Order: sequence, then C-alpha cells, then structure tokens
Amino acid sequence: MRLVNVETLKLEDFLDDRAPPYAILSHTWGDDSEELTIRDVEEGKIDKPGAGALKFRGCCQQARNDNLRYVWIDTCCINKTDLVELSEAINSMFRWYSRASVCYAYLSDVPGPGDQNPREEGSKFRESRWFRRGWTLQELLAPRRLVFYSLGWTPLGTKVRLCAVIESITGIPRLVLKGVDGLESASVSQRMSWAAQRHTKRKEDLAYCLLGIFGIAMPMIYGEGGDQAFFRLQEQIMRSTTGRDHSILAWGLGNELGSGSRGVLAAAPSDFANSRHIIPRDQSHFDSLDISSGSLRISLPLLATPSGTIGLLNCGPEGDAKQAVGIPLIRVASGESDEYLRPRGRCSALWSIPASIPLRQSIYIKTDSGANSQSSNQYFDYNDDDFADADLELIEVVPQSCWDRDQAIIISTIESNPTLIRLRHNTDKVVSRDFVLIIEFKQQGPSIEACHCVTICSRDTSLESFTEQFDHVIKNASGKRSASNGLTNLQVAINPIARRPMFTIRPEAIPRPPDVTFDATARIQKSHVALAIEALLHGQGLWKELQYLIDYSDQSCDIRSISGQPPLTWASENGNTEVAKLLLDDRVDSAATRSGQRAPLIAASDKGHADVVRLLLNTDKIDIDVQDEGGRTPLSLAADRGHNIIVQLLLEKGADVDVEDKARRTALSYAAERGHKAIAQLLFRSGAATSREFTAWRLRRTLEGHEDSVWSVAFSHDSKLLASSSKDQTIRLWDTATGETLQTLKGHRGGVRSVDFSHNSELLASASWEGHSIRIWNVTTGRLQKTLKGHTDNICSVNFSHDSKLLASASMDHTVKIWDTTTGQSRHNLQGHKGGVWSVAFSRDSKLLASASMDHTVRVWDTATGRLHQTLWGHKDDVWTVTFSHNRKQLASASMDYSVRLWDVVTGKLHRNLWGHRGEVWSITFSHNSKLLVSASMDHSIRIWDTATGRLHHTLWDHRDAVWSVSFSNDSKVLASASKDGTVRIWNTATGQLLQTLWGHKDAVRLVAFSYDSKLLASASVDNTIRLWESS
Repeated sequence: MRLVNVETLKLEDFLDDRAPPYAILSHTWGDDSEELTIRDVEEGKIDKPGAGALKFRGCCQQARNDNLRYVWIDTCCINKTDLVELSEAINSMFRWYSRASVCYAYLSDVPGPGDQNPREEGSKFRESRWFRRGWTLQELLAPRRLVFYSLGWTPLGTKVRLCAVIESITGIPRLVLKGVDGLESASVSQRMSWAAQRHTKRKEDLAYCLLGIFGIAMPMIYGEGGDQAFFRLQEQIMRSTTGRDHSILAWGLGNELGSGSRGVLAAAPSDFANSRHIIPRDQSHFDSLDISSGSLRISLPLLATPSGTIGLLNCGPEGDAKQAVGIPLIRVASGESDEYLRPRGRCSALWSIPASIPLRQSIYIKTDSGANSQSSNQYFDYNDDDFADADLELIEVVPQSCWDRDQAIIISTIESNPTLIRLRHNTDKVVSRDFVLIIEFKQQGPSIEACHCVTICSRDTSLESFTEQFDHVIKNASGKRSASNGLTNLQVAINPIARRPMFTIRPEAIPRPPDVTFDATARIQKSHVALAIEALLHGQGLWKELQYLIDYSDQSCDIRSISGQPPLTWASENGNTEVAKLLLDDRVDSAATRSGQRAPLIAASDKGHADVVRLLLNTDKIDIDVQDEGGRTPLSLAADRGHNIIVQLLLEKGADVDVEDKARRTALSYAAERGHKAIAQLLFRSGAATSREFTAWRLRRTLEGHEDSVWSVAFSHDSKLLASSSKDQTIRLWDTATGETLQTLKGHRGGVRSVDFSHNSELLASASWEGHSIRIWNVTTGRLQKTLKGHTDNICSVNFSHDSKLLASASMDHTVKIWDTTTGQSRHNLQGHKGGVWSVAFSRDSKLLASASMDHTVRVWDTATGRLHQTLWGHKDDVWTVTFSHNRKQLASASMDYSVRLWDVVTGKLHRNLWGHRGEVWSITFSHNSKLLVSASMDHSIRIWDTATGRLHHTLWDHRDAVWSVSFSNDSKVLASASKDGTVRIWNTATGQLLQTLWGHKDAVRLVAFSYDSKLLASASVDNTIRLWESS
C-alpha cells in the first residue's frame, strides 16, 4: 500500500503487513477535476485549486497533531488507471480502514460545531451526504476509532460519542458502532439494509463497497452493470462462511418490486430497505445455501396457501419467534419437479409459523427467473352444454375473481395458485358427491402446460379447505384425470389452442369407473384427525375421545408425526399414562422413531413420569439403553434430573450403568455433579465404574449483589477470598467458604474493568474504565489505601508484580505506568506505543514487563530502569493480551489478526507463529508446567498448542459462541473456558475431551478463573452474577 508522509508530503510504498501506524481519510468526492490524484502528488502539484488540496493538507496536519507520520487518502494513494491495482485496493479497503490508528471523517457540507449541535434534529451533521454515499458505509464500520471533522477541520465528535445520533441516521445498532458487537452479529439482511439508502457514482460500486462488510473478495468488472455486480456479490456471500443465513433471501418485504429484481436474488441493497429487523433462527447444516449452474439449492418447508406456494425461510423478525419470512415460489416443471422460480413482482412477507410445520424439502430455485416467468394471462374456454351432456353444472370457481360467468371463461396466470372448479349434478333426486377439477400451470421451457386432476368431495367441503390442505390433496390426486361419484364416471380433457394463450375444457362421461378415485374430503378429514390427536395429547381425561378418533380414522399407526413427534412420544413426555396405554394397545411401536426424534422411554425418563416408564418397560421390543442424538440414555437423563424411582426401575430391568454419551460421561458422573447422593449409591451398588479420571464440578454458591455486568474476578493467593469488579462501579470481596460479601468497595466514577490481588494477598488493585484512576485497597479492612492518578484516558488493565512491590497499569492514553505499591508514586511512565494499550503482564521474576497495544506491537520493558527492552513486531492488528510462561522462557501474545505468537524472552525473536483461528483471539494462558499454551477465540473454538514445537494438540469446538476466557488448573490436567453462549466448559487437557458443561448463567460468561489450590472455580457473567463452583 502507498502512504503519504505527512512531513515530506511524498508517497512511500509499504508491504501491507509492514505498514507503520497511519491515519486514514474518509470523505465524499467533489468534482473529479478538483480532487488530487496520485500523479498530482508524485509531481508535487498538491496546491491546485479546489477542495482536494484543502482536504489533503488538513488531513496531513491533523495526523501530525496526532503524532502520526503517515496518512492514506484514496484519491491519491491508488493508481486508478491500473485496473489490477484498483481491484486489489477495493478488495483490501476494509482491512486498510480497520488497521488505521484513526480515521478522519471529513464532512465538507457541515459547518463548525459552533453553528449547530450534531445531536439536534435537522442539523447539518444529520443531513450530510457522507451518510448517503456507498463507500462511507465501510469507512464508518471498519475503523476502531473514527473522528468527525467539519469543513474547517474542527472536530465534531467521535463515532463512539455520537453513536446514538449515527444509529438514528443509519439504522446501524450502536453496539456495532462501538465495536462491542462484531459485524457478524448482524444478519445479511440487516447489513444490506444499512446500504439501502446509499448511492455511488458508478452503479457497480454499490456492490463493490460492501465486500469488506461481508468479508469476501471478488474481481471488479466495471461495465457489467450495478444489478449484475450485486448478483455476483450475493453469490459470493452464499459461498462464504455466511452461507447459512437465509436472511439474504428476505428481500422485498412489503415492497412493490421493480423490474430489476429477478429470480431468487435481489437487484440492489434498496430491496432490503424493510429487512432491518430480520435475523436468522438457530442454524444447522440444513440451512446451507449452495449456488451453482444457475440455481440455488436450499432446504426449507413449503406451504400451500391461497396465494400459491410459499417457501418458509429460517429467519424472521427479531423478537417474534412465531413468524418467519416467506418467499413466493412457482414450480418450473410439472409433476414432482424440485425446481422453482421466484416470480417477478411478488413480495416476500411475514408468515405465522404453523403449529404443524411441513418437513423441509431440498429444492432448486433458479437464480434468473427469465422473461418467460413474467405474469401473463391464460384463458380456459368451456361450454355449458358440454357439462349438461354429462348431467353436470359448473357452480363454483376458486379464486372467484378468475371466473367470467357471462363469457364462460376462466382466467388465470402461471404464477397464481391452482384454480379449482366445482361441478355438481343438476338433479335434486339423489345427493351425490361433487367433482372438483384442479388446474395448475407448469412452465416447460418456452411453452406453458396446463396440468389438471379430477377429485370428488362432499357438498359440505368448501373449496377453501382444499387450499388450506393443498399439500395433502394434490400429492395424492396428481395425475388422476378421471373419477367416479357413484352416479357418473367422469373424465376431463384440457387441450391447448394453437398460437393462443387459451385452453379448452372438455368433460365427458365414460362407461366404467376408474381404478382409483381420489376423495378429497376423506383426505382432509384424516388430516383433521391427526390435529385432533395432537390437541388431545395436551389434555387430561380425554382418552375416550382419542379412542373414538383412532377407531374412526382406522389410521392410528399411519399418523407417524404430529408436530415433529410420534403420538406415543407426546404422551410419554406429557405423562399421560392413559393415552400412552391406549396407543400401545393399538399396537403403536414403542421404539419406532425417526432421525432427530426422542424415543418414548427417553422422553418419559427425562420428564420424570414414572408410571409411563413402568408401562413402557413392560412392553415387548423395548430398548432400555436407547440413546438420543447426544448419546444420552434413559438412565443417564433420570440420574441427571434426580428421578430416584425411575433410576431404580431402569436398574431393575437391567439398564447398563456404564454407557457413555458423546461427551464420554456416564450416569454416575451426572449424579455426582448434581449432588444426587442416593442415586449415586444406587449406581455404585449396580456396579458403576469409578476408576475414570474425572472430577465433577458442582455449584457451591451464586454470588449476587452487583447491579450490572461483572467484568473481572480474581482469587487471593490463599484461595480464601474472591474479588469481583463490575460495570456498576463497585468491587466486592467475597468469602469463598461461605459465599458471603465481606466488603463492598466504592469510589470509582466509572465501571471497574480490572482487579488484581497482590501475591501476599494483603492488597487489592482496581482500575476504572472511565474514571482514569487506580485504587489500592487494604484487603483486611476494606479501606482505600492509595488512589493512583496520572492516566488521561480509560484504563484497561492492572497487574501486580510477583514480589508485590510494583503495580503496572495499561491505558488508552498510549502509556504504561509502573507504580510503587508502598508509596503510591509513579516510578516509570513508559511511552512509545502509538495506540491504546490493552494489557500488561510481569515476568515471574518481576524484572520485565510486557505490554500489548492497538498499534499492533508488543513492547517489553525493564522494570528497574523503565527502559524499552524490546519491541516485538509482526502482528497485523490490535494485540489484545500478553502473558509470560511460568518458566520465564517464553512470552505469548494474542491478536485480533486471528493469530497467537510465541516469543523468546531473552532474544525477543519470534519462536512460533500459531495460525488456525478464524476470528479474533481474546484469551491465552500457559499451563503451569509451561509445556502448553491455550487460546480462545471469537470463532467459538479453543486451541491447545505445544509451546516447544508450536504443534496444535487439540481444537475444542463445543461452544456455540465466542469464547472469552480460558484458565488452567494448577496441575494443568484440566482446562476451563467461558463463552458468550452462557456456559462454562471443563476439558481434559491431555485428550481434549469435554468433561462437563456448567449451566446456570443467564447471559454471556466473560471470565473464568481457578483458585490457586484448584479446588474452586469462579465464573463472571453479564447477568450480574458470579458463580462459585467446587470439585466434588
């Protein structure tokens, strides 16, 4: 990349990963003739008339004021005549903005802050064109620090300070603007909606400016058109790691779509204008979106509705899990084709999720609906005399709007729902069933084919009920061109008229009845029986009605799935013994389940219904050790839940006590963890193995008292005390034996980000995020001993030296300070970092101090002299944390560039670069024997590394969200991890096996820490609590 040297005003070239700290400019282009080009700067023509020179000089001057030597400005740092360079620059743009030390957002149409307050309604800030341009979206989102400047280069405020105003202008959540939530926290449709009101000079750029926001790259093809560029962008998103997010298809909500939208893909971000609230539901491998050869393969439920087929996407409105986005679909070919089109001109919409949702179907949706998919009228001509010859009368058409009775014409379109035509005998002497003719259009290449079938139904069955139960009806009636109602044997032919969009309907009586006549009324009644059984399974004392329904339908064994579960499983889970007995007497298979369904014995054992368990155990073919998808058996679940009677029943029938689930755990381990002593004794007496190397953890206390998120916890070195700090501006000292609060320490003016005990356990240090102060407390009395002042910005971390004589602090003011803990005086003010400092750590001998910074470096300092010992270069993004090994030989650093680096403490040389994570690395720690290093990442994984070779031992994947903290036990055999998914997990370090999941927190768990004797474990959560766990 090229950078402008702010002293010489010359361009200099750097490799991306070797670029020094720099500022970056975000602005809106004026007239092309006024903007400075790369040629202008190379030739020294930096003072040509126009706004470009003012921006250039103002940007350079501001960088000098910020002690930065370089700036990047798009107009003059890219050679736009070199298409290869331009393409590379566009694909790198988001990364360049994210790596900048600061971004200057220059708003040339906003006067100075003295003229207007940016927060006022109608202010020039709110109306600035900067918020309506395409490229400025990524320039707003990518930088960690962004400052807005007016026309005269007067600061208006930072992105963080003005986040509420910016949210109201752009719709981007303030937590995303602050960087608390990553871009991946927003769905594809939400990110697209942020660009819905933005514009670019070149149509293609409206797609290209979104590349970094979705973390993808693709070649630039100027001239392809904006819609084609946007189609390519969506295809690349589907092929990326975001490719399971169905919200990319949730465009056109409530819109009258223009002609640009085609097929399954949106034509522009504006199609997502009403999709800002759409988020994906829980995702699985079924949600993958595979796009190739002009089609998108997707698995989703299909609903037959009065408006046609609707595909239910696995996404819906935030805060309403009962609704999903439905997209209109029409089948390309007749019969059972799995190929569909998304027709033009029809909007997606929100649909209530039915109680009995259809099973997913794997289908293909063409990416280009093509010209032939446009709505066009098709006409059906019929003759009343033809019906009269068969003693029939056409009495009803649905939809009613299709029927022109005066002209004897039925009008439909290929994109509409099927047309239903009711024919009835015109005699009142005998009440017979009606005939129903069902007509659908199928597109076969360039031609259109009318497919039809003939059914019968009772006179009381409404045609609207056909549409409600359309899947049940059409699946069985398809292909049947004739039917008999006992009085008439009817056959219907539908023939096209050459070169016209018209077909003729020809009914005729045939001498013999067909082999099979489809009775739609019977099929609909059967569906109603299934729904009635489902309702009865929720009730009490209704088994007589259920018996009637089973006898009436004579189909009980065929009703295999009600809301995704067999009826017997429903009865077992709800403890309805009478219904379960009735179903078993009707010979329902007690073991029959499909993939993903729970066996009845598992459901009853889990819920504690002993009578149902006893009933099931007395049936034939029962598998007493049946396992669910996680490998859990009825015995394992009953032992976990504390159902003593059920455990005894299962053991008496010979349940295997040593079956292991997929987490390698047995019923005994769950009973021990939960403290179910009586069940554990039952399992011991039944021969449960106890030789496994496993220590269960159970909850000792939930420590409540904080009024906001808990940010940090620390054990005293004698393990008798626990300190916690919170966003509520307080620190609390807890007795680990009783869980009682010993002291509540107040005085900070902002949230307390960090606490640390001195190694002699006599002092406690706390650092305020917003108050810019550090406080040292007497642990015994709880009194404030010293207040340490000197930092001018937020303090991120404090750490005692191992001899307890020194305290180090890291701050956003770019400095590190070393304090004397006895006097409270600053011994050294360590300067040199070009960005905020996130973390500090002392070596075990207290002679060295390491600091990790936003400037992508680690610096090692001599604690005696305060001199810089080493600067460790190599990371390409913020270095989040550093730690020394216990043997003092290595230093580890973790970065937002997804990497961990191991350094030699003596030489400062890179020992190993540990790659593999796919997200920012938040936490690292050495084992106490210094042989292992563990890292935790935003990518939901934990990795265990060999510190000698750099080899990856294990990757631990069970967390469902970002892993924020990891901690080794003192013997290094056990590892604990804390995650945004609300759980703490315990792992075997040697094997990488998950030993235990600790549930209970109601929100993300920020930090986990073992006590120094490894007998206790503390977890701190956003739910305002700390949980104290003990080994059992």
